Amino acid sequence: MELVAHNTIHSGLIHPEAPAVASPMSAYTRIINGIKVHALVCGWMKVRKSHSQAGLGPMYIVFDPRWTEWLPIFSWVIEHPEGTVVIDTGHAAVQLQEGGITEWLTRQTIRFDVQKNSEVGNQLKAIGIAADAVRWVILTQLNTDHTGGLHYFPSSEIVVSREEYIRPLVDVEPSYPPWFKPKLIGYFDAVDRPFEDGYFLTKAHDILIVPTPGCTRGHQSVIFKTPEVNLFFAGDASFTHQQLEEGVIPGIAIDRSSARTTLSNILEFSEANPTVYLPSHDLESVERFFGKKSF
Repeated sequence: MELVAHNTIHSGLIHPEAPAVASPMSAYTRIINGIKVHALVCGWMKVRKSHSQAGLGPMYIVFDPRWTEWLPIFSWVIEHPEGTVVIDTGHAAVQLQEGGITEWLTRQTIRFDVQKNSEVGNQLKAIGIAADAVRWVILTQLNTDHTGGLHYFPSSEIVVSREEYIRPLVDVEPSYPPWFKPKLIGYFDAVDRPFEDGYFLTKAHDILIVPTPGCTRGHQSVIFKTPEVNLFFAGDASFTHQQLEEGVIPGIAIDRSSARTTLSNILEFSEANPTVYLPSHDLESVERFFGKKSF
């Protein structure tokens, strides 16, 4: 597998056990083929280890007494000439829920630390982008650490996998903004192997959405294709780059067979194309590629 490697510049962006000490504003920026790409830290989360690592499956996560370290929640921004693209929207400082089994399970398995100025809309403002100027928001999945900032984008086109919208992992509908009517997509554009079908977002065919089911039934990933390198925004296809290389299926994966195929497809793509793999919660992968954070 040919992965583009860069020297890691540690930014000191480590979540302390006392959240009040942490700087809530954190962004990484790099210019690729003349286009600015940003990684925004929109809060932090801990999950039970069997959630993010190899495990017996989602039903057993709640019984795991172990927790991960604090993990960043990344949202991605591409300042594309055809319109600014946001990939995933992070979590919200106050998440709307209506109780029930979904909220109970979330509280049992995930701990969040998100401050208001860590939310995606405020992070965008800090780098000079107005949320209402974002043309597209692509959601890799509908779990709340990816959709919590949707309320900032009522004028954007929200792009969701049709399968994900119809069959999300849990009951996440109570967390949607009242105006939420996403564009539901299938994958009918012919693309190169191993993703034989995909969806080209841009007329330039340089932003490609591909199906990567496993974590959820309709999980999707985004590839930004440039002459220099492909950026693979992987959502929760795996939690880390190392898991991709080792073929580790996270315990949260609802469909382990599809998850295994997804990792195999990503590896095959990366072997054929210079690729930077960017999962949603892997600080090391971000720092390896982007280097020092902007602020």
